[in-house]
Amino acid sequence: MRASITTYLAICILSFSLISCDSNLLFEENLKVSDAKWHRNESARFNFIVEDTLSEYDLYLNVRHGGDYPYKNLYLFTKTSSPNGLVSVDTAQMIFADNQGRWLGKGIGGIFDYQFKYKERIVFPAKGEYTFEIEQAMREMELDNVTDIGIRIEKRVE
Repeated sequence: MRASITTYLAICILSFSLISCDSNLLFEENLKVSDAKWHRNESARFNFIVEDTLSEYDLYLNVRHGGDYPYKNLYLFTKTSSPNGLVSVDTAQMIFADNQGRWLGKGIGGIFDYQFKYKERIVFPAKGEYTFEIEQAMREMELDNVTDIGIRIEKRVE
């Protein structure tokens, strides 16, 4: 009993120390896709605050899908709104499988995770709240087997 409590405490301390090592993280959030069916008219929306307008940042797109996802890629529409009213719209493509159909992401039990570096060396022009939206841009109105979508923004360290 005592050994299991000691092991549990050691795991908790290690977990907290690993989380606190991520001091360059500005924002990260992942949202569940309802019933693993991403509808064309449903966008994932993320709001985050920027205080440092001098540093450069890298923006990552996070996607999790099931092993029976029907395509080797995913097209996305993105929209970024800044506190001063500027809006930027863009398109991205994530490649999930090689030419032989093997999934490229990290996977366990038929679920695969991808983190795609979408933008590098971003400098946010104004302090305040930004909104980042992602929509699936595939031909289907309902895209099956996408379970989570998210973003990660890190301060660039050289």
